[in-house]
Amino acid sequence: MYMLTKEQGNLESGTYASVDDDGTTIVQFFVREDDAIMYRTMLEAIGQEISVTEINSDLIDKLTGALGYAYTIVDEGEMVIPRFETLQHALVNSTLSNDHF
Repeated sequence: MYMLTKEQGNLESGTYASVDDDGTTIVQFFVREDDAIMYRTMLEAIGQEISVTEINSDLIDKLTGALGYAYTIVDEGEMVIPRFETLQHALVNSTLSNDHF
């Protein structure tokens, strides 16, 4: 599995997460590295410096449980794009409001 972090290979550097309409923080995990890279590229286009980090799938429940976050798993070939509100805010203010580390 792969996830987005501030520093490559360093989970403690900060984990990228989104906030849904209910205010729930959600960490995205990707089955394929290519899909994580594609999502990272979209975020880099709006000024986010993010890395792709590999994580053992056995640690997902422990990590998200310790953080108190929900998670989703992006299956192979599934297209995920940043939320429109995030893109709109980022383009206007050059910062993200609905996605964070």
